[in-house]
Amino acid sequence: MNEIEEKLGFYEKPIFVNFILLIVTIFLFSLKIILSFITNSLALQADAFDNLTDIVMIVAALVGISYSRKKPNEKFPYGYYKIENIVSLVISIFIFYTAFNIIYLSIVEIISYSTGKSTKQLVISPQIFILLIFALLISFLLTLYLKMIGKKTNSPIIKTEANEKLYDNFISLSVLIGFIGALYNLFILDAIIGLIIALFIIKGGYDIFLSSTKTLLDAVIDFENRTELHNIINSIPNVKKIENLEIRSYGKYIFLEITLSLSKEISLSNIESLKNILFDKIKKEFPQIFKIVIVTQTEEKEIIKVAAPIQENQGINSKICEHYGESPYFAIIELKQGKLLNLTITPNEFIDEEKRKGILVSDWLTSKKIDKIYLIKELKKGPKLIFENSLIQIEITDFDNLNQIIEREKELSELQ
Repeated sequence: MNEIEEKLGFYEKPIFVNFILLIVTIFLFSLKIILSFITNSLALQADAFDNLTDIVMIVAALVGISYSRKKPNEKFPYGYYKIENIVSLVISIFIFYTAFNIIYLSIVEIISYSTGKSTKQLVISPQIFILLIFALLISFLLTLYLKMIGKKTNSPIIKTEANEKLYDNFISLSVLIGFIGALYNLFILDAIIGLIIALFIIKGGYDIFLSSTKTLLDAVIDFENRTELHNIINSIPNVKKIENLEIRSYGKYIFLEITLSLSKEISLSNIESLKNILFDKIKKEFPQIFKIVIVTQTEEKEIIKVAAPIQENQGINSKICEHYGESPYFAIIELKQGKLLNLTITPNEFIDEEKRKGILVSDWLTSKKIDKIYLIKELKKGPKLIFENSLIQIEITDFDNLNQIIEREKELSELQ
């Protein structure tokens, strides 16, 4: 159970919502299928089997929620999410059979009515109308409940279920209209509505069949926000290249796998920080992604930038300043494979600031896209956090001057 779910009331949690949805939908299915035999209505029978497609999706969601709590293992590295797809695939075939049967009977009835050979009539009574209105009212109240919970929890699954339930309400309303038509001897209306609903059932069954098949075949799904996802990943410092990005669906759960090439100089601790930052950014922008797997590999960076606070402008002999925010100058050294390419010494333009001096300097150095900074003393929390969030390596040293830093970087390059 995640942190967000723990804060929800019991009536707001996905497993409770889906359990209530399952009970009510089974009740509506049972009521409609019984009434369809009593009234001899094809439209009502089709409406009942439309509820059956909903039951399949709800059961799949409950199975997914239940098995999502089980940790993956060596035999099942992605967990047990595909169980719901196997169940859905089998039931979708049954849904196809039922829908085609309703279509066949509806067409036969329409032809019979058109040629004047049909003697079929709907059995209607005040009690039947009351039960149909009662079923529609329950469905409508359930839709309002799902809408309320979906808005409060911002759950994509519950929002989808609310929209599907609203669509079911329109189908049930059309069945009721068919019964009203029967009061005026328009019995053909029942067959026409049954045919239309059956076509929608086939569409729903096809969606279940296609989704389940794709998942079982481990197909990569389309993701409409792929460009935005790429932009988020590329905005992270030290990400050199996106080697691979795959998005898969396991039931209603979306899995994201990313393989990234990173700068070779990035430390192991910064790699973990990078993963955490990227994970949080993706989750914030795309809450519908259930699980994110990030694999990293290092790529040698040709040119690295190293910074240090210095006391005076004396070139590579400049002495390192002990006080970060109060440092008169900052040196930025560019190196390629340990060899000095360029040395830039810039006055500290924030030295006269009364507040947030260290934070302003850290922001400025981050904008220069440095990879590492050498310091004599540990930084305060604010300036340090800026470097950590930007994955800039902080090196605490007792070196006296820039030349020693250059020599140290040369040694590190030779060791790699």
